[in-house]
Amino acid sequence: MHAPSGGDLVVLAPPRISGNLLRRTVERGSAAGIVRDGGGQLSGYLGESPADFGHPGEDVWIKGLPAWVIPPAAPAEADAAKASGVWVIHVHGLGSSRSRCLRGVEAFAGLGFTSLIPSYRTSLDVAPEPEPSHLGASEWRDIEAARHYAMDRGARRILFVGWSLGASIALRTIAQAGDSSTAGAVLVSPALDWPAIISAQLRGMGFPRIIAQGLPHTLNLMRFRGEPVIRWKEMPGTYMQKHLTLPTMILHGSDDQSVPVELSRSFAASQKQPVEFVEFAGAHHTLEWNSAPQLWNQSVQAWCRSLGLNTGEDSIDHLSEAK
Repeated sequence: MHAPSGGDLVVLAPPRISGNLLRRTVERGSAAGIVRDGGGQLSGYLGESPADFGHPGEDVWIKGLPAWVIPPAAPAEADAAKASGVWVIHVHGLGSSRSRCLRGVEAFAGLGFTSLIPSYRTSLDVAPEPEPSHLGASEWRDIEAARHYAMDRGARRILFVGWSLGASIALRTIAQAGDSSTAGAVLVSPALDWPAIISAQLRGMGFPRIIAQGLPHTLNLMRFRGEPVIRWKEMPGTYMQKHLTLPTMILHGSDDQSVPVELSRSFAASQKQPVEFVEFAGAHHTLEWNSAPQLWNQSVQAWCRSLGLNTGEDSIDHLSEAK
């Protein structure tokens, strides 16, 4: 949590339920700023680099954008995983930076997978100044470059982890890839149906339904000259990909105020292929891992094992197992 006047709190302790409140013990930092300001802002931010999470990391550049490569840990299954050549590409969300993805590395490192955490052109850590967000319309090309980087360095299978907008960017990258290198996708608080997301937020602000539903389609009228047109029919989760064709897992918090969890429930239920859906009680937007890190890690690892990704045996035969 961040205080408006500065200062952070790290609250990783297990939660306690008190009435309708979810309480956690502060593990690091001072609560004085929060008390003085009368409130703060929830954030999943826990560190600036892989070292802050205990991971060795290599700084690399992909088409002029910074990225981290994090090698796997060495569990008993690491040799088999290495033989399978699985790399995990983590894609952060809107108004964020690659450091927000570091929370998710532990689960995959424990399976013996290599993690690649790239930036894209609208990431906050792009110097001197990032471009305005295009809701994935242009950003996916930078993630496609990251995919090529991984393949050029020995990856044979790619697993995408997309956080919020990163989920939409990941799915668009997968659709444009045109090959069979993708092993699956883990979507965290996925922002997929942007017209529905924007409409829900406008309704929450008190706008009448007819206006809330119509305003998202006027965004292109307000764009700056030279900015890409956002074509809703090309956006994952709206019209472009009505049915997914790859193993998919969705992790979403029940108290998400940015992307209503109902959208993920509906999206998962509408798929012809079963989608593994894990809902985190009381978790806010992209704070599923923060609310229950053990559940997050164990769920992801169990799903990867069900696909055989840790043994190098992933195949279409495993799709029916991802329920």
